[in-house]
Amino acid sequence: MVAVVFLDSQGGFQRLEWATLDYYLRLSRPEPPETPIVLVTIDQSDLRELGGWPISDRILAETLENLQNGNPAVIGLNLYRDLPVPPSSEALEQLMVTLPNLVGIYKHFGRPTPPPPILARRGLIGFGDVLPDFDGKIRRSLLSHVDEQEGVQLSFAARVSLMYLQRQHNIEARIDPQRGLIQVGQARFTPRRQVESGQGLMVRSGYQVVMTCRGPHQNFQVVSIRDLLANPVPANSLEGNVVLIGGVSDPLNPGFNQPYSYSISDLDYSSLWIHGSFISQILGATLEGQPLLRHVSEGGRLLWTLIWAIGGVVVSSQLLGERRFKRQSRCLRWVVLGGTLVLTGSLPMFLSYLLLQGGWWLPVIAPMMALFLTGLSRATQMLRERQYESDRRLLQFLEALPLGICVLNQDGSVHYTNAMADAILGEVGVPGSRDALRRAASAYISETEQHFPPEKTPASRALEGLPSKGYTLDIELQGDRIPLEMWGTPILDRQGTVTFAVVAFQDISARRQANASQEQATRDLFQVNQDLDRALNMEVQLTDAAARFVPHEFLSFLGYESLVDVKLGEAVAKEMSILFSDIRDFTMLSEKMTLEDNFNFINAYLSRMEPTISENNGFIDKYIGDAIMALFGGGADDAVRAAIAMLDCLTEYNKTRQRPGRPPLRIGIGINTGSLMLGIVGGQHHLDTTVISDAVNLASRIEGLTKIYGTPLLISHDTFLQLEDTNCYMIRLIDRVSVKGKSEKVSVFEVFDADPPDIKHAKLEERTHFEQAVLLYHVQQYAEAKTLFEHCLNKIKHDRPCEIYLERCAQGNKTPWATVDDSINPM
Repeated sequence: MVAVVFLDSQGGFQRLEWATLDYYLRLSRPEPPETPIVLVTIDQSDLRELGGWPISDRILAETLENLQNGNPAVIGLNLYRDLPVPPSSEALEQLMVTLPNLVGIYKHFGRPTPPPPILARRGLIGFGDVLPDFDGKIRRSLLSHVDEQEGVQLSFAARVSLMYLQRQHNIEARIDPQRGLIQVGQARFTPRRQVESGQGLMVRSGYQVVMTCRGPHQNFQVVSIRDLLANPVPANSLEGNVVLIGGVSDPLNPGFNQPYSYSISDLDYSSLWIHGSFISQILGATLEGQPLLRHVSEGGRLLWTLIWAIGGVVVSSQLLGERRFKRQSRCLRWVVLGGTLVLTGSLPMFLSYLLLQGGWWLPVIAPMMALFLTGLSRATQMLRERQYESDRRLLQFLEALPLGICVLNQDGSVHYTNAMADAILGEVGVPGSRDALRRAASAYISETEQHFPPEKTPASRALEGLPSKGYTLDIELQGDRIPLEMWGTPILDRQGTVTFAVVAFQDISARRQANASQEQATRDLFQVNQDLDRALNMEVQLTDAAARFVPHEFLSFLGYESLVDVKLGEAVAKEMSILFSDIRDFTMLSEKMTLEDNFNFINAYLSRMEPTISENNGFIDKYIGDAIMALFGGGADDAVRAAIAMLDCLTEYNKTRQRPGRPPLRIGIGINTGSLMLGIVGGQHHLDTTVISDAVNLASRIEGLTKIYGTPLLISHDTFLQLEDTNCYMIRLIDRVSVKGKSEKVSVFEVFDADPPDIKHAKLEERTHFEQAVLLYHVQQYAEAKTLFEHCLNKIKHDRPCEIYLERCAQGNKTPWATVDDSINPM
C-alpha cells in the first residue's frame, strides 16, 4: 500500500491513468456539432491554389473582409503574422486597426513568435502555446500566465472566448486571486495543482484546466479558405459565431495527439482544432453549464486508494478463510482468488467511468494496483501463516509420537530427529545414515552376531527411493545390544527425486522380553489345558458311567445337573406315566440256560428295548431281572407309543430266534398314569433313586393282568383319559377290576396296535360287540352277553378275554375265574 501511494505521488501510474482517461472519453458519446464555432481551414490544396506558404496579406485581407461581411462575433486569426507578406500589406493593417472583433495569436514559450504589432497594441492577442503531456497528447488547456512584469496574459482560446461572451452575452469574467478561481457565468474554473489524480503532472506555469474534448474533428463546422474566397458568405451562416482561421496540415501545422488519437503517429488534430476545442469547453461550461473535469483532493485520492486496498485484504481473507477452499488444490485456490480480485478490480473502473460522466475524475490504476497487491500480499501472508502453523503442528506431532523419527537429507545427513530418537540413539545416527557428526550405529541381524547389510537398512533403501516396513535389527550402543523395529519412507518431489528420507524406529527390548514371557506362559498354559482336558474327559466318562446307573432325566426332575449334587431325602411330586414290562415264562427259559447265557440273553433283550423307550421321551428307572420299569414325564401318549414300539421290536427280535432251543419271547406291558414322588433314599454310605406312589403299584398290577387276559399291552383308565386323541390308537375295554386299598373299580383297556394284522383287523371289527357284551355281563345279563362273546370268539380266534367271559357267564357270577393277587379283589 505504501509503495502504491509513493508511486502514485511520483507519477508512476501517470501513463496508465492517461490511457484510461482517453479510453473513457472515447467511450463517451460525442457531443453534436458546435454551431457557434466555424473553422476556416488552410490545407495543402489551398496553398497550391493560393500561391504557396506563407499566404499573402492580400489573400488574408480578402478573407477577413468576407468574414466580416457575415457579421461574426469574434474572428480568431490562428496564424503567426508578425511580419508583412506583400502585396496589399496596407489593406491588412487597415483591417487590423478597424476590426473590433479580430484576435491575433503569438507564441510565448520555447522559441517565442511575436504577435501582429497592431493587434498587440490594441490588446487583442492571446498566446497559442499548448501543453502536451509526456505521451505527446493534449489534455490541458492553458488559460493564462503571468509575464515578467507580473501582468496576466490570456491564451488565444481564453481571449476569443471572453470576447465572444462579452459581445454576445454581456458576460464578464471575475477572478478571485486568493482562491485561484475564475468565475465566468455558470462556470468556475479551478487551476490544477502541482500533483493531481495520480498523474503526477507538474504545472510548469500559468493557469491550467483539464480539457474535455467534444469528440473527433468532424464535430465543428469547417469551411476551406478557397471556398470562402470563391463564394459569398451566406447572410446568417456566420452571424454571431466564432470564426477561427488557421492551417490544418504541414508545413503550416505539425499536428497534435489528443484523447481521440489511437496511436502516437495519429497527428490528425491541428492547433486550430485544439483551440476550437478549448473555446468550445469554455463556452459550453459558461453558457450551458457543462461540467468541467474536476479532481479529488490529495486526501480524497489517498482515501479512495485505501478503500480498495482494504477491499483486497477483505476479499483474500474471505476466500482463503472459507472451509470449502481449504481442501482444494493450491492451483484452484489461486485461480479463484485471481478471478475474484479481477472482478473486484473492475469496480473502481466502472465507478470512475460513472463519475466521469458527472465531471469528476477518480484515479483507476492506483486503486486497482492497491487492490491486487494487498490482496495478493494478504493471500501470501495467510498461506505462510498456515504453512507455519502446519509445520508447527507437524513438529508437535512428531515430538509427541512414541516412536523415534529421523529425517535424512538427500546426501544422508541428519536433517531432524525428535526427542524419542535422541533418547534411544543418543549422539549416534540411525544405521544407513551418512552424517559426519552423528556416526551411524553398527547394526546386526536380529539375535545374531552377523552384521546387517548396510545397503539393506531402511535408511539406505529410503535414500534410494524404496520404502521399508517392519525391519527388525539389533544395534550396538555403548557395548549394549538394543533391538529396534524400523521403517523407512522416501519423500519425493514432483520429478520423482528423493528429497528426504524418513526413518521411524522403536526400542522393542520390552516387547522381546514380553514375547519370551508370553511364550513361556503359553507353554505352561498349554500344559495346564492338557491336564484340564484329561480331567474333563475323565469327568465326562464318570458322568456317562453315573448316568448309566442313575438316569440324567431323573436328576433333572429333582433339579440337579450332576450326581455329585444329590442329597439324601430330596424328593419331588410329578404327574407321570409308569410302564412295567415282563417276559412271560422267563423262569422256565432261564432253567434251560447257563448263568452266562442268562446274562447274555437278558442284555440282548434289554439293549433292544431301551432305545424304544428313550426315543419316545422316556427313561428307564430300574431293571428288575427281566422286568423293566420306565417313566414318562411328557404325557401318556409317549408311554403308549413306547409300549407299541417295544412290541414291534420284540416281533423283529423273535425273527432272529427261529432256531431250535430258542422259542419266541412274549412280554406283558402295563401302563398307568398318576401322581408320584421321585426322590433319593438310603443311608450315609449308600443312596438310591426310587419312585413311590399307588400309581406305581397299579401299573405293576396291570402288567400282571396281561398274564390273565392273554394280552400283551394293557393300560389303566387314567392313562386312557390322558391320551390326546384315542382315535389314534386301537383300544378296547377289557374289564373293570377292584384294586386293593381303593374303593372304586379301575377300568382296564387293551391296546392292540402291535397285534398281527389279521387279529388286529378282527378285534377292530368286533370292538363294539365285545364292549357291549362286557357291559351286559356287568349288568348280569349273562345270556345276552354270552351270545355276543360267542359271536366275537367266532370272529377272533383264540381271543383269551372272550374265553374268560364265556366261562364267567357259564358260572353265572361276576367274579373272575381266578384270583389275581392280594391287591386285586375278585369281581
